[in-house]
Amino acid sequence: TTDSLSNLYNRRFFIDNSKKIVELTKRKNETTSIIMLDIDHFKQVNDTYGHKTGDDVIKKLASILQETQRKSDVIARYGGEEFIILLPDTSYDSAKEVAEKLRKKIEESFIATNTGEKVRFTISLGVSVVNKETENDADEATQRADAALYKAKESGRNKVC
Repeated sequence: TTDSLSNLYNRRFFIDNSKKIVELTKRKNETTSIIMLDIDHFKQVNDTYGHKTGDDVIKKLASILQETQRKSDVIARYGGEEFIILLPDTSYDSAKEVAEKLRKKIEESFIATNTGEKVRFTISLGVSVVNKETENDADEATQRADAALYKAKESGRNKVC
């Protein structure tokens, strides 16, 4: 259930548990939002500084995500440098605020290489909301968040869409 590098949940855990959470929030008539995020120019980090530094970037991002999450949030490493956050009882506008705070916090952070060089990185984020009238799981909202993430990347990176 856990990704060994980031110590976050893995994609399988996220998919299995998001359905249960969406069902619960629907019963309570609450809104569930999703944030997809991806490390900008991650291949360049690996190519420039090496894979150990790339791993350290993933660990740093995961650490920041864990520091800022609420107990009810579900954060997972979705793929290589892609992460997903399920935000129960969170409106679209509130999810955008969470995403923007994360973006700024990551932008201000860095990791130090073994030579003491500071490596900074940014993330792009996509936000969506589960339609509680027509959706019984997070699949379609995840697809919309992913599309918004790619819009953020295509329109300059280091932003929330």
